[in-house]
Amino acid sequence: MNIQREGERVYKKTLIHYIPAVLVPAITNIFLTLGLARILDLNIYGDYTYLTSIAVVVTSILSQWLVQSIQKFYYVDKEKEEYILLINNFKAALIYLFIISFVVWSFNKVFLNTNDGFINNLLGLIMLFSSQSLLAVKVAEYAAKYQVKHIRNLNIQQSFLKLIFLTAYLLLVNSYQLNEIIVMIAFPAFLNLLYFIGRDKEIRDISRINYFTMNSSSKELFNIHLRKSLAYGLPMTGWFIGTNLLGVGDRIILKFFTDSSQVGVYSANYTLVSTGIALLVSPLLQAAHPIIMNYGQKEKQSPEEVALFIEKLSRKFIMVSMLMVVFLFFYYKKISLLLFGSEYQAGAIIIPLSILGIFFWNYSMYGHKGIELLGRPLQMMKYVLYSALINTVLNIVLIPIMGIKGAGIATLIAYISYAFMIKVNSRHNIRWIINYKYIGSLAVIYSVLCFLLSPLINLVLDYMIKVMN
Repeated sequence: MNIQREGERVYKKTLIHYIPAVLVPAITNIFLTLGLARILDLNIYGDYTYLTSIAVVVTSILSQWLVQSIQKFYYVDKEKEEYILLINNFKAALIYLFIISFVVWSFNKVFLNTNDGFINNLLGLIMLFSSQSLLAVKVAEYAAKYQVKHIRNLNIQQSFLKLIFLTAYLLLVNSYQLNEIIVMIAFPAFLNLLYFIGRDKEIRDISRINYFTMNSSSKELFNIHLRKSLAYGLPMTGWFIGTNLLGVGDRIILKFFTDSSQVGVYSANYTLVSTGIALLVSPLLQAAHPIIMNYGQKEKQSPEEVALFIEKLSRKFIMVSMLMVVFLFFYYKKISLLLFGSEYQAGAIIIPLSILGIFFWNYSMYGHKGIELLGRPLQMMKYVLYSALINTVLNIVLIPIMGIKGAGIATLIAYISYAFMIKVNSRHNIRWIINYKYIGSLAVIYSVLCFLLSPLINLVLDYMIKVMN
């Protein structure tokens, strides 16, 4: 019990730092989503969400093998020169990739006077996923060192820089171009990362890509670390790829069967939900992860004790997320109209469908901790790929018939399928205790509150809609 109380104490302490680290970027993303959806032409906004969705998938493929291995091995191998060289070589490659892409893009804009086109859009995407990959590696290092304050400062500073750059672009430029919008997001993120890398005195180490000048024994050690990182990281990379396909695959299929405007309508309403969930529950998830992993690996902890501890920490998540689920089920049409305008009303139904699916998905993050503790990432990868396949097949079947609504239904079913597979699997290892009574009680309480307060809430929403539209 003392170990459990200590875990809860550390959870509350780290949560204080994770809240602003997630809260500020989430609020910034909401403002950017609202601003871009209202300012940009619907087709341009659809193309923007389509391309950034592709960048998310590429980022996972490029970086997650190393990110996951850092979380697993950094604490043990941080004093080994060849392991640090592996990380620094990867960061150097990303930095050079960004710089080369930016130089070529700038040459095209200044000397060739090219606008939106395949080459410029591709260069913008390369800058975006290379900066996102660099961010993922840097944050993983900070997390492995328990430097949560640095994660907070990096995320907050990056959010403000991105908001400033993109706002200045939207105010100063008359004819918006897709590749320029992407660069205005990627460039400040890259500058911010260079600042933190320089502040941590890593520039000299990163600039020394000296694998080919190493002696044979050092090369062998380097290769051992690389193989070990790939052996652990690749299955987890598969999990993240599947996760991102769950989140963005529907937009890619929508683009294939419909057009950019439909992708824009769907993405705006979906992003509202996914970002809103991040705003409220991501700090709870991120703070709980290391606490659960450390508690579960302590000696003398039985599987049942671990299961009960996970269930106890998950109650805060349920309490916060269920309030959002119920509220958006009641008022999703007016919320969509308020934030995006009548042009996006066709996709409002996505809000209740996706909020319920994302609730199951995030709740299953607690459920699959048992698989993580037992060191079985291949099982997690298998389940998420199954869910991504279910999502893809349902999207292909439902989108031609039902359009945007079909994409929402496919996403809901796919998210629930992952939670179901995790629940079934947990019977054979560390049990996932789903507190049905607690969930049901909160759903009833929140529904009654929304019903009783509906005259006031509707009055406020109607007034705000009138002002905004």
